[in-house]
Amino acid sequence: MKLLLGTLFLLPLAFGSMQAIASDYTIKFSHVVASNTPKGKAAELFARLVDERTKGRVKIEVFPNSQLYNDNKVLEAMRLSSSKTTGIMAAPSLSKFVKFSNTLQAFDLPYLFNDISDVHKLVDSSLMPRLTSGLNKKGLHALTVWDNGMKVFSIKGEKPLKNTPADFNGMKFRIQSSNIAASMIEKLGGTPQKLPFKEVYTALGQGVVDGQENAWSNVYTKKFYEVQDYISVSNHSYLGYLVVVSNEFWNNLPADIRDAVSISLKEATKANREYAAQADTDDRKKIENGKYAKVVDMSTAERAAWRKATAPVWAEFRDEIGGELIDDVNKLLGR
Repeated sequence: MKLLLGTLFLLPLAFGSMQAIASDYTIKFSHVVASNTPKGKAAELFARLVDERTKGRVKIEVFPNSQLYNDNKVLEAMRLSSSKTTGIMAAPSLSKFVKFSNTLQAFDLPYLFNDISDVHKLVDSSLMPRLTSGLNKKGLHALTVWDNGMKVFSIKGEKPLKNTPADFNGMKFRIQSSNIAASMIEKLGGTPQKLPFKEVYTALGQGVVDGQENAWSNVYTKKFYEVQDYISVSNHSYLGYLVVVSNEFWNNLPADIRDAVSISLKEATKANREYAAQADTDDRKKIENGKYAKVVDMSTAERAAWRKATAPVWAEFRDEIGGELIDDVNKLLGR
């Protein structure tokens, strides 16, 4: 009887241990935005899909809001990791890959895309492997692109940003770590300042910078609108994220696991596009209905003036990105 009771007592412990070691692989998914953003929701969905599809063999642990790494550190951590069973996955903005790939800078070119459908036409095309090919030499494997949306400009001041360079003169703007974005701000007449995403709200509130560029979901979820006076709907460039993992970890995964992860990512990518489209509408409306920043639409003529002012950026970075590649992208987009 004592032996039976002892066995029964140990069963829950044994079962708990089995549960703890049920996953053959763990993937730590790090990102810098809130869980209720298009990227945050897609990451959570991806984790659930992988768990279901692999029957628990792969566990995705999602770390939002820079809880694990910021975007600058996560890529290095990913490349340095040597574990065959625990990997790091991330979805940094495309601008973060400038030191790993010149070609991906194409996504930062001002007014490359007329709208989000142009973006999807490119990322779903046969040109995308050419755009990401340089990452393989740096130990990174590109998996998919997730939307946030087209960028708008915000500013703290007496008037909105509409005229160039008059409205930009003397103004400092937070940008991502993108040389193209820096050049664009300068061509518009402002001063660029590169800052980590998690520092933006404080920098805006304290006047370290006067304005910033971002997609609607980030402006809303990070409450940038609280410390800005105007938001100009410029739609001047795309804010998207490249989901990546290390080559070594990816290639070590069994084929069936890679297939399950890839299929799950495809489903999460489709959902992400829906989340981003909804956020573009809903988050803009929430800001418009609030008591803080005023949303200002731009006319066709005003947007054309911005396009003209930033056109020299294309020539400046043409050779660095690859002239033939830019021409092929333009051809794909019907330019």
